[in-house]
Amino acid sequence: MASPLQTLSLQIFGISTGFITAGAIIALSYSTVPVFLSHPNEVSLRHLRALFSSGSHIFPQLATAASTAFAVLAYTAPPSSPLRIQYIVAAAGTMGIAPFTVFVMKPTNMTLKEIGEEGSEGIKKSGGEQRVQELLRRFGRLNAIRGGLLAMGAGFGLYAALSQRN
Repeated sequence: MASPLQTLSLQIFGISTGFITAGAIIALSYSTVPVFLSHPNEVSLRHLRALFSSGSHIFPQLATAASTAFAVLAYTAPPSSPLRIQYIVAAAGTMGIAPFTVFVMKPTNMTLKEIGEEGSEGIKKSGGEQRVQELLRRFGRLNAIRGGLLAMGAGFGLYAALSQRN
């Protein structure tokens, strides 16, 4: 069993890391994608590749850290306590961005990456400028959903922490 200070520290860390990471992911969708859409596709795709690269080194690790905090809280909760289930849901929710990214977003991400690597030829092969714009919008929507999944996991963690205080 964790001490009250350890429990509080894990709660603060898991909840804040989950919500901050979710906010950053959602903000990228609502601030970056419109900028991409306002520039030539070739330029936007080049910058999107850089965004993919930097995001892949930050967001999965933060989601894993938040999920780990919730998993430890679940492990240390009394076995028959509803807290255990609540923290398991929080851990699964925050880590849920991984399968969502791999199984739902990857086809769109890889298509955009491949088109970007081929430049103007890739844009022509893909079906033209409109097709690229459509894929960029799809990326923005899916990325916002991914952030929402992370926020829901952090929300479950917050709910568990608050219910534990009663």
